[in-house]
Amino acid sequence: MRRFLLTLTFLALPVILLAQAKKDEQPKSTNLRQYYSGKFGIYKPSDGLNNGLMFGVDGITEFIHYDFFISGAAELYLKQTFNIYKNAPPSGYSQAMFLIPLHANVGYQVFNVGDADSRGYIGAGLGYYLYFYSVEYSEGGGIFNPLANRSESKNGGNLFATVFFRVLIGQIFLEPRVYFAAKEEDGLPGGYNYVVNPSGFAVTLGFQYH
Repeated sequence: MRRFLLTLTFLALPVILLAQAKKDEQPKSTNLRQYYSGKFGIYKPSDGLNNGLMFGVDGITEFIHYDFFISGAAELYLKQTFNIYKNAPPSGYSQAMFLIPLHANVGYQVFNVGDADSRGYIGAGLGYYLYFYSVEYSEGGGIFNPLANRSESKNGGNLFATVFFRVLIGQIFLEPRVYFAAKEEDGLPGGYNYVVNPSGFAVTLGFQYH
């Protein structure tokens, strides 16, 4: 819990800086540009989490004179068809998962083509992912122990790192991103152990605006 709180504090820093910059709109802030962006795309995770759509938002503070930015971001991946169990899964199960990566990033501008209103950034970040897992499955069996449906809800999370490349043309951008996450393990009654590992690769398309 202590590590989680420290991580959230770290992730909140770019948002605080962005809010402060908006509040103090003075001539000295001409070095800053503030953006918000929304994006969606394909996410390819590891260890049983199937490919699916990912949605995300971020707030960006760019330091124009120094060619870099900091950002705070949140993304969402939701899925119902996957197999994260280490051994045989429970019988007749249905499931759903919400995966929410939260992260702070630093990006450096690697090119700027003014005539084409195009810029490119490469960067890295650190964050903490949250998962919320619900499953309904059958257990038991036999004459004296008929099959019964059981519902369970689990949640957890762990740290991850990420690297990315963002190409911006006007206000539209394309962003490939790689995630390197620590695995989170848990289980259900009956010895049904599972592993959540959101390490993977995503390509998203988005719109960046002031």
